[in-house]
Amino acid sequence: MSQPSKWWWGLLPLIVLWIVATVFTNKFVSSDLNNRSAAVLGATVDSPAISVAGRDITASGTIFSPEDSAKVTNTIGAVWGVRKVLNDTKQPALANPFNWGVTRDGSTVNLTGSVPNPQAREKIVSAAKAAFAGAEIKDAMSYASGAPASYETGALFGLDQLARLAKGSVAISGADLTVSGNAATQAAYDGITAALKTLPQGITLAKADIAPPPSYAFDALKDAGKLTLTGKYPDDDTHGKILDAAKSLFFGEEIVDQLRAAPGAPSGFGNAAIAGLNALSRLAKGTFSLSNTNAKLTGDALYDQAVASVQNAFATAVPDGFKFEPAQIVVGPAAPAIDATNCQSTLNTMLTKSKINFETGKAQITPASSGLLDLIVATIGRCANSSIEISGHTDSSGDETANIALSEQRAKAVVDYLTSAGVSPERLTAVGLGSSRPIASNDTDEGKALNRRIEFSVK
Repeated sequence: MSQPSKWWWGLLPLIVLWIVATVFTNKFVSSDLNNRSAAVLGATVDSPAISVAGRDITASGTIFSPEDSAKVTNTIGAVWGVRKVLNDTKQPALANPFNWGVTRDGSTVNLTGSVPNPQAREKIVSAAKAAFAGAEIKDAMSYASGAPASYETGALFGLDQLARLAKGSVAISGADLTVSGNAATQAAYDGITAALKTLPQGITLAKADIAPPPSYAFDALKDAGKLTLTGKYPDDDTHGKILDAAKSLFFGEEIVDQLRAAPGAPSGFGNAAIAGLNALSRLAKGTFSLSNTNAKLTGDALYDQAVASVQNAFATAVPDGFKFEPAQIVVGPAAPAIDATNCQSTLNTMLTKSKINFETGKAQITPASSGLLDLIVATIGRCANSSIEISGHTDSSGDETANIALSEQRAKAVVDYLTSAGVSPERLTAVGLGSSRPIASNDTDEGKALNRRIEFSVK
């Protein structure tokens, strides 16, 4: 005879075990379906969220096209064990107009406004990091629908232009571009000005408010036996080179250095300054000025033929990247005539303060000697009734026959310069004396340098 009260007590443990197994199995199945469903979404959904009810899956998050919605449903539906998919993903809200912006302030770059999808975000952030190396990039962009076809091209173009600004901002509203800020250098100002004239397809310029950099100026004034230097220099090395050039070129003038160190010089500024000093040294008086990359030379030439010569030499010497106005040069008033004795004395005085230099081992006159030669031309012009012998001299190094030949070639090069400047060739004679008439010992480098010279004898 059965006893129900006894087998009920045996059934209770089985019921408890079934309940526990069911609860834990459901939790495991739910967790497994959640993990596998989330894994297959990949980058299709931004900020994805998966919820599981039994074997039914609800997916939510942000998608970026209608195709992405279908992909979510099909991808999760293909996961083993899923019975039903509820797709609650949504595209970003429509932005009209579609606005985007970037600002630069010191070492911080802020990206703001709307971005259509993760791929565009990655391109823009990567481009910002490349354009502003070392800067902190703050990405505050939010997703939105409705980006115009020109969005990415316009944003990348805007980053390129902002990189030229020391401080500023770029904004795009729909297809309208606005750029404002302060150019870092004159070259940057010229570059962004040119770029805004050839915009990417689909982009229109709504407003450009670009301030040029503060003027980076250098001025040299030659007048009354004095060379006065004012303005800026970028570093000690450039300053030293400018002063060395001034002392070499303006051997008869007092050098007044009123330059000061300042950052922001355009590339090649020191070379441009020295090129201007070379040209200024050939004038009786005048000024040379640099303002950012704009060069200007004005003054009085020492003789008629020097006008075109100085203008052409100045135009050739100005470095690439610098602009120059045609040199405004006139012929200064003629100095009074002098006799042969005073002519000789004047020439000797010049040559004790400076010398005519040649390329090593050649008869080619260095450009830096043009200022001295122009003074010699003007002096010879004042003693018009005298004949001039130009003698070339060398040190004792090497073969004497070769030295005589080189010294004569150098003397003839000086004659050629003088005749091209308007001195009558009948007044000039060139001789080469080699090392036969030293004025210092050839046992030292200093003595050899003194012996390598050009002399003038007025007759």
